Amino acid sequence: MATFAVASLSANAQAWVGGALGFDFKDQKDVATTTFFKIAPEVGYNLSDKWTIALALDLNYTSLNPEVGETVGTTGLTLAPYARYTFANAGIASFFVDGGFGIGVEKVKDCDANTIWHVGLRPGVAFTITDHISFVGTTGYFGFRHAEDYNHFGLDVNNSIGQIGLYYTF
Repeated sequence: MATFAVASLSANAQAWVGGALGFDFKDQKDVATTTFFKIAPEVGYNLSDKWTIALALDLNYTSLNPEVGETVGTTGLTLAPYARYTFANAGIASFFVDGGFGIGVEKVKDCDANTIWHVGLRPGVAFTITDHISFVGTTGYFGFRHAEDYNHFGLDVNNSIGQIGLYYTF
């Protein structure tokens, strides 16, 4: 019976790789210049039509120039496993919610490194273009985030935490 269960899971399972890239540049007159860069690769495994498990890595860098000649840089690295539940399909679109946690480190220039972690839910939609290619978008976050200098619990829905990625399924 155990062999049958493993064989059925394996028959439906598909591995995938993908992720997202992000870049943002903002130059505010008489305020500051901010540059943001992010690379977020992911690897996952479709257990069924409804359930996926995955591991995401988020590497980001933010540079803030409040005055000419002065730069404050922040580098972050987070490892975040999650489970994805797909609750609805409409044509090529699939609507899902990711539930997971992440732990990482954040380093501000000339300061000690800071441990960060989060646990929560994140909604999204996947557009399956072919059997192998999907575009995936997520936005918002409901959960808890912690760093040395802050705790945050709540619902956060804005464009700055959204991302669009490309996935390749084997």
